[in-house]
Amino acid sequence: MDAPPILDCRNVAKAFGGVQALRGVDFAIVPGRVHGLLGENGAGKSTLLKILAGVVLPDSGSISLDGAPYRPAGTVAALRHGVVTVHQDINLIDSLTVAENVLLNNEPKRPPFGLLRTREMRARTQKLLTAYGIDVDPGALVSSLPNDVKKMVQIVKATTWNPRVLLLDEPTSSLTDVEVTVVLRLIRTLAAQGVALVFVSHYLAEVFEICDDITVLRDGAVVASGPRAKTDLPQVVRGMLGRDLDHASLQRAAATKADVLLSVRNLSVSGRLRDISFDLHRGEILGVTGLTGSGLTELARAIFGSEDIQRTTGDFAIEGKPAALGTPHASLGAGLALLTNDRLREGILPEFSLLENICLPILSRFSGGMGMLNQRRMVETAEQCIKRLNVRAPGPRVMAKTLSGGNQQKLLFAKWLETGPRIFLLDEPTIGIDIGSKFEIRRIIQEIAAAGVGVILFSAELADIETLCDRVLVMFRGAVVGEFAGPDVTRGAILHASVSGHI
Repeated sequence: MDAPPILDCRNVAKAFGGVQALRGVDFAIVPGRVHGLLGENGAGKSTLLKILAGVVLPDSGSISLDGAPYRPAGTVAALRHGVVTVHQDINLIDSLTVAENVLLNNEPKRPPFGLLRTREMRARTQKLLTAYGIDVDPGALVSSLPNDVKKMVQIVKATTWNPRVLLLDEPTSSLTDVEVTVVLRLIRTLAAQGVALVFVSHYLAEVFEICDDITVLRDGAVVASGPRAKTDLPQVVRGMLGRDLDHASLQRAAATKADVLLSVRNLSVSGRLRDISFDLHRGEILGVTGLTGSGLTELARAIFGSEDIQRTTGDFAIEGKPAALGTPHASLGAGLALLTNDRLREGILPEFSLLENICLPILSRFSGGMGMLNQRRMVETAEQCIKRLNVRAPGPRVMAKTLSGGNQQKLLFAKWLETGPRIFLLDEPTIGIDIGSKFEIRRIIQEIAAAGVGVILFSAELADIETLCDRVLVMFRGAVVGEFAGPDVTRGAILHASVSGHI
């Protein structure tokens, strides 16, 4: 790095209670460069971003911005210094327009009463959108936009603060390959304008595509840092995990399944899904993929009978016998389980213990005399699940919210596996987790299928689809437009069908 850093962290440390989140971290970023910040969940990335964004203060160490001491007393102070954060979750307001979101708390106003200059808002927003090549109407409601456009609007909103340092936390999470390309182009445009960017992502291919520099954290400490051109993927993975991954053990085998476990016929949901039919075989991993908004989550929830999805047509059979999957309760009774794509809102109960999360769906199993629950058996069950799925936790009575994202996801698997499903619906099971946890989750999925469970993997993550699936259905605007099997399951073929609507 020839240019001096705009932001320079030296020996920064931070602890929360008895947990040392950062251990003397050195981290510097340079204007006009994209700096990748990598590490497993719990490595300290989020803590470092929170310190830079003014959310928390470091316990020790020093930070300088343009050579002057930098210790923001809050997020507003950080914004005033030009340090702006784009959060992983899309935090736009759906009921407001693009212009209203982009200029929220930064609106042009008409004195003396502070009335909003709506025409000026639209004009300023249109100028920004045009500058970054984003084709969207400033007057459009955010609720009407696809995910990739929302993410770009979120980044454009950040630029209205004239950032000198832009902190990007998982900016491509939940996007498809095509949508990711557009967002990465926008990031590179900002770098060309002299902005210093920190890029946090679990998607290492994107890191190597977009980043100029890479820093790897493990257990709160820097284990590697330098130009991207002088490192490679195996070195980064080794730094993150402290070991190599055995990819050879995660090779997809050709499907040899014969018994039809689940049949879906003519499933439709008004305005969302159109006439979907397929079979799932015992022990098969069936992938369902497509662009964001193509209907993946809607199909998973429609099969499970979720209350927010009203089917207009659709017949189901399990092992050749008609099955009424009208509600989640009925689906669970028939042997289906659904792992949703939102573990914090719909999956685990963060304020409850691991024991309570695992045992809640199967409480009747632990009923004792006088309406009391057999606590000993509950503890034994929870401990067995924690050990089986390698959930890293001090014990079954710790709160679920204290776990890293990857361990929370494994807890969610444990919870539903205890119901003994014959059919497991997995909606984006590796979303937002680190590479080590992804590897473990993929192994768990393979083990589930090897035990004879039929697995349907709904995912826009093509690495999961390629690695795990025996067959793949491709969706386009709510309909299945193609099917691939065995050696034909390739990224290029799937991507072509996803964007074109045909094989």
